[in-house]
Order: sequence, then C-alpha cells, then structure tokens
Amino acid sequence: MNDDYDYRSTFDFSQSDLQAIERAVAILEEKFAILDDYDETELPEGTPFYPRDEVFIQKAAEVIKRERLVFENDDEVDIDEIRGHMLSVAQLRPFVVRLRALVERGESNLRDLLSEAHDACLMGVLWLEHVRPGLKELPVLREAGSWRGPNVMTLLPDEGDTSLLDEDELREAKGGDAAA
Repeated sequence: MNDDYDYRSTFDFSQSDLQAIERAVAILEEKFAILDDYDETELPEGTPFYPRDEVFIQKAAEVIKRERLVFENDDEVDIDEIRGHMLSVAQLRPFVVRLRALVERGESNLRDLLSEAHDACLMGVLWLEHVRPGLKELPVLREAGSWRGPNVMTLLPDEGDTSLLDEDELREAKGGDAAA
C-alpha cells in the first residue's frame, strides 16, 4: 500500500456523483434482471470459451445461413438468434471487462483499507488494554480481533445491521464455520 496516499479521500463522491452511479447500476440490474438467477454451487464446471470459439461461431453461422434450407424444419437452429447472441457478446464484453477491472481494483483497495483500519484498531486496543486494563469492552474486542472466529455480531448495532458483512463473514459470525 502506498503510504504517501491519503485514502480518506479515495471515494469522496459528491451527491450528484453518487446518484449517477446509482442510476448506472440500476440500469445494469434492470438489464440483467431478465436473466435466470443462478446458484454458483449448481453451475456446471463451466466450458471455458476462448477467442477461437467465437471465430468458430461466426464462421459456422455464415455456413448455416448459406445452407439455411437444411435447417428449415429444425426449431433448434435459429441463425438470427445466434447472430443476436454474438452481437450481445460484442456489445457487452468491453463493459464487462471494465467492470471486472473496477471490481478487482475496488476489492484490492477495500482489502488495503480494511487492513490499515484493522492494524490501527489493533494498536489502539493494545494501547487501551495497557493503559486501562479494566475496560469492559476489551473482552469483546479481543474476541472480535482474534483469528479463532470473531464474534462480530456483538459489535453490530442492536438492530443487527449486517450490511457491511459478506456471506462468509456472516456465516462465521453465526458460528456456521466453526469447524473450519
């Protein structure tokens, strides 16, 4: 992490910036809402598609189009649908690549920021423990900061706001990952 950079201002967005981002995300969610929901555990191992697969599809689509009479009674082969899929791929790919890069950078920055914040809090708690060893919150902070399954839920507001936790952290906080 670059120690010369002030990460406190990394995401100092104006209200209009946040609204524009919200609109863009809402448009993406609306467009992707027509897709079937999926469970990552139920996905097949996945067929990796490479550029050569796209070349095959494009060449095959031209041959199928030229020999259309062969598929006249076959509802499974619709050349217009194939071409539509390929147009969608061409249209979506640049955005997906950019979004993936942004997500990777965001997650990296998030990890760095959390690491810095965690280290600073550990140092502060250690200092508090040294100066005020009888502080009643110290056991909860020690448990939350331990590597043995933090009890994060006790540090959340009374209403149980878990919006900042991902699924693994929630599972771990609820004790579902105790065997790991």
